[in-house]
Amino acid sequence: MAKVWLVTGADGALGRSIVAAAAASGAVVVAAAREPESVYDLVGAFPRQVEALGFAPERADHAVAGILGYHHRLDVLVNTTSDRAIEDAVLTHFSAQRSGAIVRPDAAAEPWEAADAIVAAHTEAGSRPKGLQPLGSRTVLRPTAGKCGKRESTTTRRSA
Repeated sequence: MAKVWLVTGADGALGRSIVAAAAASGAVVVAAAREPESVYDLVGAFPRQVEALGFAPERADHAVAGILGYHHRLDVLVNTTSDRAIEDAVLTHFSAQRSGAIVRPDAAAEPWEAADAIVAAHTEAGSRPKGLQPLGSRTVLRPTAGKCGKRESTTTRRSA
């Protein structure tokens, strides 16, 4: 069974990159954006994997309940907007499910490089990108030099 991902800010460059990379890996991705029509091209490119969701942070509980009602699961939240309301909404579910990951990518990272690292960390069982080290209940991608010499980092928090 494919993992179900929720990506907030799916209309931005980083969010779009993550949605495309996760869908290409076989995950089912709910692409959340304030204007859902802004991600319809991703839905068209990956019709079996990507769903558009109109998302407002003040309705985070409702959005998560809808995803769970339809898919009966949620495995990964990629929060590109850094809005804590959506994280709070999924934590209860992740605790009950006894698994799940919350990823807050570094907005300054190169979008495709960050997307590739995040997808690799959450789709390939037992494999982690170079530099990804477990830290208790967190997993942190240590800063590394990107293709352009920029430093990037991604932080993932997993519930027990």
